[in-house]
Amino acid sequence: MKQPIKLGLLGKQLSHSLSPEIHNFLLKKQGFIGDYQTYALNEQELPYVLSKMANENILGLNVTIPYKETLFQMVDHLDEHARAIGAINTIHFKDGITYGYNTDYLGVIGMFKKAHVTLKGKDITILGSGGAAKALVYAFQQEKAKHITVAARNQEACLALQRLFPYIHICDFSHITKGDLIVNTTPVGMFPHVANSPVDRNVLTQFAIAGDIVYNPFLTKFLTLAKKEGLTIVTGLMMLVDQAIAAEEIWLGKQIDDTLGNEIHDRLKGRF
Repeated sequence: MKQPIKLGLLGKQLSHSLSPEIHNFLLKKQGFIGDYQTYALNEQELPYVLSKMANENILGLNVTIPYKETLFQMVDHLDEHARAIGAINTIHFKDGITYGYNTDYLGVIGMFKKAHVTLKGKDITILGSGGAAKALVYAFQQEKAKHITVAARNQEACLALQRLFPYIHICDFSHITKGDLIVNTTPVGMFPHVANSPVDRNVLTQFAIAGDIVYNPFLTKFLTLAKKEGLTIVTGLMMLVDQAIAAEEIWLGKQIDDTLGNEIHDRLKGRF
C-alpha cells in the first residue's frame, strides 16, 4: 500500500484559509489517500522550513502571504514562469531537491476564461502593487493583453514592478484613465471590511469589465458598484480553485478533471 500523500500550506496567518478543504476534496475525488495541513510559521522559523518539511516526507507545499518572495530565494530550482514572476506559491519536494513554481498566474487565466472574458488585445488596469499584482501582470502578458497599467498609492512598489516588467505603465489612483478591464488586487473590501471599495463609481464607469481577486465576500463592494454601473464582473474564487488544481497537477504528475474545480467552486461559493 502506498504511503499517504502529505501536502500543506505555508504562511503566517492561516486560520481562515480554504486551501485545506479544496485540496482534501481534490485528493479524495481522485482516489488518493492523503492530507493537506496548514503550517503557520513566523519569520524566525522560516530558514529551517524546507529541511524540516523534507524530513517529514512532505510531497508539496503551497506558499502564501507573506512568504512567496522569500521562498523564491530558498528553493533549489525555479521553473521559467516563477522566475519571470519573481515569486512562488508552490513547492515540490522530489528526490531531495526543492522545485519552485507559480500557479497563481494560471489561476488568473482560468478565472477570466471561465467567466468568458477574453484578455487578448485588452487595455487593462491593475489596482495594487503587492505580490498578487506580479502574477496578474504576467498572466495578462501571457494572454497578449494590449496595454497593462498598474495603479497604486505606493509608487516605490510600482517602480519595482516596472523594473521586473518593463512593458507595464504605472500611475497613482488619481490618474487612472479609460480602459477595457479593471482588476482589484488590494485587500480593500475583504472580510470583515466589506463596505469598502478601492475606487468609486467615477473610475469604474471608464471600464467595461471589473474583476476582483478578493473572494470573501464572493461579491465585493467593488464588484457590486461595477455591476450597478453595467460592467461585466468577474469574481475571484475561481482563481483560488484553479491555482490549487494546477499545484496538485505538479505534485501528482497528472491532469485533473476540470469539472472538479467547478464542483468545489460552487460548494464554497454558497458559504459567502
